[in-house]
Amino acid sequence: MTKVFTVSFSDNETTPEHIEARSAELGITPEMLIRRALAAHLGEYRLQEVPPGTKAKSITDFLMHSGVLKPGTGQDELCLRSKSPRQGAL
Repeated sequence: MTKVFTVSFSDNETTPEHIEARSAELGITPEMLIRRALAAHLGEYRLQEVPPGTKAKSITDFLMHSGVLKPGTGQDELCLRSKSPRQGAL
């Protein structure tokens, strides 16, 4: 099951405008900027070394071996969707 985290801001907060401005400067979506920020703060959970001799058959297989995706979730392919011209850039 997909997990969703919702972050809400009050009308008098400027963070949403800052997120939109920075993501526009980088040419990415606000969601992608937020994912980058989360990744930066979850550093100790970063990609793991793929064990020697491991042969990844797909990007999904590689991401499972490196600890980004859970194995056995039934997903055959990873889809990175974006309306940004730099699709997939995280």
